[in-house]
Amino acid sequence: MWSRDSAYGQMEVEANAFATFVLMPPDDFRVQTAEFRRPTLAQFEPIRQRYEVSLTAAVLNWLKDTKQRAMLVVSRDGFIDWSWGSEPLFKSRVFFKARQVTTPIPATSLAALGPGSGLTEIQHASGVWNPAEPVFESVVFSEYHDITLSLLIYPNTGPDRWRDRSEEDLGILDAFEAFRR
Repeated sequence: MWSRDSAYGQMEVEANAFATFVLMPPDDFRVQTAEFRRPTLAQFEPIRQRYEVSLTAAVLNWLKDTKQRAMLVVSRDGFIDWSWGSEPLFKSRVFFKARQVTTPIPATSLAALGPGSGLTEIQHASGVWNPAEPVFESVVFSEYHDITLSLLIYPNTGPDRWRDRSEEDLGILDAFEAFRR
């Protein structure tokens, strides 16, 4: 979808939401994913098969409601094509602006190492996907689509983007400063 702001974009969003609801009934989906503590992309394979949807659709549906700080990153040719994070992760100011800024995938990530590494999951120290936090990464390499899917699971606690902001960051000015400007 090129523009969510357009009428066509809104129809597409609504159609996707309806299809998700029909193909992956929320109550059953929650039951199927209830045991996920630190999920890997491999754990989504039975979910994908159960609902006959793509792996990406299953993960995005999980991200929509999870309380975990998690993100799906889709990369191609060494760069992030797009990403989608859970609400708790977004609230802690962790996201990529891949459609606005060309963002290379980290050189030491599994996504960058490629399928030849033989690894499909790894616990990274701080500084790989996020400068301040360790991240658990699981990957799937799709040669057919020429993309790499990376599921990133961050620690449960992280900075809160609303709590940790100063009044100036929030755009709150005292009366003197407002008149001075």
